[in-house]
Amino acid sequence: MSYSDTEDASTKDVLQPHTPPPHPPALEPYMAFTTIPRAAPGTTCCSISTLLHNNHTTLLVTSATKVADGLTATAFVAYTIKVGENEVKRRYSEFESLRKVLCRIYPTLIVPPIPEKHSISNYANIQNKSKEDAAMVEKRKRMLQKFLNRLAKHEILSYEHVFHRFLETGVSWTELMHCPPISTLPKNALNATLTASSSSANLLRQGYDQPPSPSASSQSSPGGTGTTGHPGGVPPQILREPNPRFIDSEVFTQKFSNQLSGSMDRSQKKVVRKLGEIANDNSDLGATLNGFSLNESDCVPLANAIEKIGQAVDSSFMATTALMQALEINVNEPMQEYVQYASIIKAILKFRHQKHIQSESTADQLEAKRSSLENLERMETEAKRIESALNKGERSGSTGGTQTNSNNNTTSGTTARGETVTPNDDDHSISEEGTFTNEPESIHSSTENGDEAADFNPYARTSSTSAPKAAGTDSSDGHVDTTANPYAQLPPANPYAHTHSPPSSGAVKRRSTRLNVFSALSHTLHSIVDVDPEATRRNNIGKTRDAIVQLEEQLETTNSDLDKISRAVQGDLDRFQLQKTKDLRDILLAYAKAHQKWCQKNLGSWQEAKDNVEQIPV
Repeated sequence: MSYSDTEDASTKDVLQPHTPPPHPPALEPYMAFTTIPRAAPGTTCCSISTLLHNNHTTLLVTSATKVADGLTATAFVAYTIKVGENEVKRRYSEFESLRKVLCRIYPTLIVPPIPEKHSISNYANIQNKSKEDAAMVEKRKRMLQKFLNRLAKHEILSYEHVFHRFLETGVSWTELMHCPPISTLPKNALNATLTASSSSANLLRQGYDQPPSPSASSQSSPGGTGTTGHPGGVPPQILREPNPRFIDSEVFTQKFSNQLSGSMDRSQKKVVRKLGEIANDNSDLGATLNGFSLNESDCVPLANAIEKIGQAVDSSFMATTALMQALEINVNEPMQEYVQYASIIKAILKFRHQKHIQSESTADQLEAKRSSLENLERMETEAKRIESALNKGERSGSTGGTQTNSNNNTTSGTTARGETVTPNDDDHSISEEGTFTNEPESIHSSTENGDEAADFNPYARTSSTSAPKAAGTDSSDGHVDTTANPYAQLPPANPYAHTHSPPSSGAVKRRSTRLNVFSALSHTLHSIVDVDPEATRRNNIGKTRDAIVQLEEQLETTNSDLDKISRAVQGDLDRFQLQKTKDLRDILLAYAKAHQKWCQKNLGSWQEAKDNVEQIPV
């Protein structure tokens, strides 16, 4: 199984003794996306870039020396990098920061790993002298050199100017870390705007001119394992429409990592440990045989044969030691590197998985907002319908009330003879203001004889010089005096009226306190309770529509980024598969050659020892 063909469950043998290895297919240009704008690959930007893209240039880590820091007075190991005729010294932490910066700029690329830091237990075992340990320093030199050469041969990373500045002499990496473009990198690559960066002028790979949507691509890849096959347990959030191809890539990466870091790593370390024990035993045995040959000096052929056997054992010791070194450098270190590669691929697939989660989460938020808008619009429509019905009812009620009032006026009006027609069987009346009073109607409108009704002013008052007259009495000419002073007399006392004494100052104070408390309570309730639901509802509708527009734009951008990330990740996985096949082929060839050389060396020494043993006279 490979990243480029996840449906094939078996891999082909790359070692065929009678046929040359097949040439890799022609590589097509593929896309990478950066979190900040970068120069298009393919053009040299400085002298280092020109030097790197010379076919005969190889980066070398020539030495590792202990250097004292002038600021903190602490010592560290500085690795000397040789680029052509130029040399620059960098410490391990600067290599580490370079790789982190490249990962932040190119979140969809598989950036080569660097040797891991030592664990706390390793530091404790060598008593905090790991930086001075010669074997560890030599291993770091080899792996850091491989890291630099992988970057130099990468189709996109080799054109990154940050990498060129790392190799320049006289450049302070600490200052460079606080300058653009490194200082402008986004903190979270998921929220960054991706910019296309291709290995050639053709930005799109063949077959990806119209990239499918995640749902379409997942349907076009049969045989997916679904989310249940996610390596390492359940993902942070299960996707509704996962892409089976990337799910299969995750499963394959997990199996690949388990095989390298599990049984294969344990078995290989066990073999190397056993070879080391055999080498030490052969060293002791060779010394013993050489001493034993001196004791048999009386029989020269026998002494020579014993000596040759001892020399063959010593040769086996040296051959075994060389085999151990070859296996460590050419097999164990590359295997450890590919264990790190598996972790890097998991991180890239996780980045794409999180982008897919972001897309589906945005789609869920958009659907929720649309549903909320439908509910608000339905409530608005219902409110308008109720309001229309109430207005219609009020109009019909006001029309009916007008007709009733006109009929009542006709009934209680004045007849043609000047007689006032009023309701009879009622001792009470309703005032013009619509308030109910207990006063008999006769007090308001009847005269002594009850024949005629005069206009009565309840606020009428007589002058101070004239005697009061009864309201509605005849004048000297026998007619009703309607031109009398409206303030001529006071209204007669109402025997049924209720009298109220003016409130005391204490009662007014208590009532004022109650009003203040009620006002504060009313203000608090108004701040909690929606006093204008119609305006609030319309305001919510406007806000929801604005949110929908923003979410639609965000969803479009997120889906576009997901499409770009999927193409870039898949393209780099295809490249990595070709690199992995080539590297595994080299590892297996190195493994076979190391054992072949070990066997040939042992065969020669033991063949010579056999010839000497056969010369012993019997």
